[in-house]
Amino acid sequence: MSQKVTESQFYMWRALFAMSHADNIVTDEEIRFMTEALEDLPFSPEQKNILKEDIFNPQDIVEMYGKISDPTDQAAFFNFARELVWIDGDYGEEEQEIMLTLKRMHVKSVNLDELVGRVGLQLEPDDDRNFSGSAATPSASSAAGGKNVKNIVHSFRERFLKGNI
Repeated sequence: MSQKVTESQFYMWRALFAMSHADNIVTDEEIRFMTEALEDLPFSPEQKNILKEDIFNPQDIVEMYGKISDPTDQAAFFNFARELVWIDGDYGEEEQEIMLTLKRMHVKSVNLDELVGRVGLQLEPDDDRNFSGSAATPSASSAAGGKNVKNIVHSFRERFLKGNI
């Protein structure tokens, strides 16, 4: 692979390596996961050295996650993290608490418009269709009196972040 690991991807891996220390036990399976990543991915020599240190010296996972700047890398973190926390057959309480903390951070930082644009989707107004019911209560409605899909999505996100769902 000639493509280099970006800074955002690097911090995704640092956060994953930190996750392996969450329950204060680094298993053989977790070490295998980390060493395979070091072998398979095009880390720079400096990045490899830092990650090798992270195997033995736990980092602050919240700090490492906070440096993942790309939303795609943030999503990839959660996919890998699920695999990592179950790799030893036990999803411990410490791991669960950290995952919840990181998911809250992720939801608060996600820019829905940017994410939709990145995957090439567009939410178009549904002027011909009315959405009703207590589940959809966006603050803005379309010109035809109905509520468009984009407003509904934003309404759920806002209500989720405020703890109203």
